[in-house]
Amino acid sequence: MKQTRTRKLRRDALGRDIVTAPNLRGTERRNDFRYSARQHAAMRFRNANMICDLVDLSETGAKIRILDGAVPNIDERVVLTLFDGTAVEGHVSWIRDEHIGVEFRSLVMNVDDRLDFENLGSAFFGKAVTLQKSTRRP
Repeated sequence: MKQTRTRKLRRDALGRDIVTAPNLRGTERRNDFRYSARQHAAMRFRNANMICDLVDLSETGAKIRILDGAVPNIDERVVLTLFDGTAVEGHVSWIRDEHIGVEFRSLVMNVDDRLDFENLGSAFFGKAVTLQKSTRRP
């Protein structure tokens, strides 16, 4: 049976694990504080426009959940439109299951304010419609 390149990197010549799978995951590389988001965002890449779930957000990046549809590749350029209408350019830094990590090209300032919509009242629904329309093709 032919082994994949990834498996060869994790096993020695006798087939023993060199690095166990749990040690490959869970290494935190981000130093910035993350704000839990739990809201929708629009993502554009290649010719795809989609609504996705923004799981968390920091000044330098975001964790996105994609339930269905196309998934961008690692290092692929994406534009993420936050619920408040802010468009942020970045690239995919990792992919795991239905989640991707996006590293922003420039800092997103006032992250906590961008995630707070209590003051919008009925304008909240207008923002939701605007976000949905941003994923439609012209």
